[in-house]
Amino acid sequence: MNNKLHVHPGYSVSSRQPEGEGVLRMLLLAVAVAMPLASMAYLKIQHTRLSYAMSEVRAEIKKQEELQRNLLLERSHYQKDEEIQVFAEKVGMMPRKQSYLIHRGFTPKDQKLAKLRPVFSDE
Repeated sequence: MNNKLHVHPGYSVSSRQPEGEGVLRMLLLAVAVAMPLASMAYLKIQHTRLSYAMSEVRAEIKKQEELQRNLLLERSHYQKDEEIQVFAEKVGMMPRKQSYLIHRGFTPKDQKLAKLRPVFSDE
């Protein structure tokens, strides 16, 4: 028997096979170069998205800290007002509309008596 391959006329097996291998190698090279580039692009996009999210989180934290500072300041003012009120009640002062305290000159009982007995002048 003859070990020759049967080939159609005009078709050369030996010239087509290296050409196919070259194309396959070029495709593999393109994929090998494209994969790291695609990975870098993906990571850069994720980094950008993460940066935006972190800036939003930082802004929210800053806003919450400002709100907490304002609440602590209001609480300290409220506590101070409460302490002033307790002290004023102990000393016998009463609040006025102008928001400062005056000494209580007359008790409610004294005021009631003053209404019942008007003061007459000697003039």
